Amino acid sequence: MKLFSRHIILSVLALLAFPAAYTQDFTSSNLPIVVIETLGDEINNIAPINAKMKIVFHKDGSRNHLSDTADIRFLDYNGDIEIKIRGNTSQYQDKKPYAVHTIHAFDENNNVSLLGLPAENDWVLNNIAFDASFVRDFISYGLSEKMGNYAPRCRFCEVVVNDTYNGLYIFTEKMKANKNRIDIEKPPRQHAQEDNSHGYIFKADRDINQTSWFDYPYHAYNCDSIMYSITYPKIEQIEPYEIEYIHNYYNEFTEKIHNQNEAIDVGFPSMIDIQSFIDFMLIGEFSSNVDIYQLSTFFHKDTKGKLRAGPVWDFNLTFGNDIQSNRSRYNVWQFYNYTNEGAKFWKDLFDNPTFRCHLSKRWHELTSEGQPLNYESVCSYIDESQSIIAEAVPRDCDRWQKVNHQASNIDSMKNWIQKRIEWLNNNIGSCEQCEDEHVPKLVISRINYNPMPQGFVSSDMLEFIEITNNSDEQVNLTGIYFGGMGLSYIFPINSYLQPHKRAIICSDSLQFVTHYAKTPFGQYTRHLSDFSQRLVLYDVWGNLIDEVTYSSNPPWPEAANGRGGFLELIDIGSDNSLAENWRAAEILSSKVLLQNNTMVYPNPFSDYIQIETNSTNTKYSLINAIGHEVISGESTNSTITINTSALPAGIYVAKVTSGEKTICQKIVKY
Repeated sequence: MKLFSRHIILSVLALLAFPAAYTQDFTSSNLPIVVIETLGDEINNIAPINAKMKIVFHKDGSRNHLSDTADIRFLDYNGDIEIKIRGNTSQYQDKKPYAVHTIHAFDENNNVSLLGLPAENDWVLNNIAFDASFVRDFISYGLSEKMGNYAPRCRFCEVVVNDTYNGLYIFTEKMKANKNRIDIEKPPRQHAQEDNSHGYIFKADRDINQTSWFDYPYHAYNCDSIMYSITYPKIEQIEPYEIEYIHNYYNEFTEKIHNQNEAIDVGFPSMIDIQSFIDFMLIGEFSSNVDIYQLSTFFHKDTKGKLRAGPVWDFNLTFGNDIQSNRSRYNVWQFYNYTNEGAKFWKDLFDNPTFRCHLSKRWHELTSEGQPLNYESVCSYIDESQSIIAEAVPRDCDRWQKVNHQASNIDSMKNWIQKRIEWLNNNIGSCEQCEDEHVPKLVISRINYNPMPQGFVSSDMLEFIEITNNSDEQVNLTGIYFGGMGLSYIFPINSYLQPHKRAIICSDSLQFVTHYAKTPFGQYTRHLSDFSQRLVLYDVWGNLIDEVTYSSNPPWPEAANGRGGFLELIDIGSDNSLAENWRAAEILSSKVLLQNNTMVYPNPFSDYIQIETNSTNTKYSLINAIGHEVISGESTNSTITINTSALPAGIYVAKVTSGEKTICQKIVKY
């Protein structure tokens, strides 16, 4: 009996020492190391606790050492956090997933860039649950991003909690409204009554609260209803009329889809971003995601924009992997498999011949050579991801006493993908009817993304985008829209652009008219980034018309970045995706934008202004802000240069009389 007791005691002591032994063995990694200390508190799944976090990250790519936590040079983060266990099924694993909130010492949000990701304060430590390959979430998010959509950006890392090695994780952006994540407009601080003019995020998932509503799958008689809930605005901030607004919007577009109303002006294409729904379905079906459409399925809508599907989230039960049964098969449609399918509108979309044609067209585009969903491209991406974590996987398996099946699992995954692509090719249908669909020759030809402020008028209010019809045909603009996030504009019904004419849309029509003396074609919602933004123009069915991703960095012209100039395409027939085909227009003024008979430029000005007229008898004067005439004169020249070096900075009015016409234009000296 004593011997038996001794063995029990030794076994217990060995188990207690088990985590520390792994910590002692773990000393360095090729991956970033996240070290968390909870200061004696236990991490739970109810309420976040305060803790400390350090991230060891050698930005030069050299090896990260656990001992580097004492060297500030190698710490990507060293500060306070709140942490809790997150997830649904995944939280019941021995290896827990965590939600991390970076804070200052006084519990204030600490927006910080971690591991090269854009600054924010909410992060996820994904525990890679139920996935022997360790790469399914990682590559699925990456594939969606390669397809041109926002997906949560992530980095592999190894985690130590309270001196215990916890294994391999994916450090991931949390899904939330943010200019660097789901870029939608935030509600005003004080809502106007019945004002819905801001962005929304909602999802299909298990959550149920006062914002929730239900819909039904295609086979309602043997499947549970699909539950939707609004995640943004937050539940404590949202108003009842806002819940009603987005719920009614959902009901309206699903009804239009069910009735197969595909009219581009009043049908479902007028309400949803077709391209985003197509891409969301394709990544979900390509991976045969068990949860797609019914769980962790997000949607977002910006101010005056269409409803968009996505971003993608939770792709561990994919590519033939399922913890419950054989549901992630290569030969099924996940929206129509009689067991775990989503809301009925997904099947209704697929049954629409026009939508399905464009779905097929996009599928064949994405699986062509060199494209994201091409078999060779996907396998290469898997191999690249596997090589990054080759060192960490055995440690993780050893820590959690699992057999390392990664290599065989990835081989099976690649074989599965090959079969899946073949099945989809045979079942997705033809794209013949829309393959050679006419796309108008509209070109993004001017971009004023960071104008110089003029007096009390901010830079954002003076932005504009110009689109040129580079064809000999009139273009019907109805339903053409800017896709992506951060900017919303849909060309109105029965709007046209004549051959070789230009249309300018701006951020503030009133200020545009005031400062450029021209009426814009329309006004978009939100503002352009001062740094970089992808501008993508689609027709109503998601066919790409034009795309430009500008930047404030070289080789893009620097003079267009807040210095009074704007980006201008040098040759309308050139490739506008290349920086070398753009220049900074020298003067941001009516001289460049307009065809008036009288022009005063530049505006703003420094030491000189010029006046151009078509008259040989011109009178001019400059009047300061208190109404005093500070410069005046007459000239018989059509071009007049005025020296203003003696004038102080401020706002002036230029009054010009040429012939019988007098104009007054506000100008600013800086």
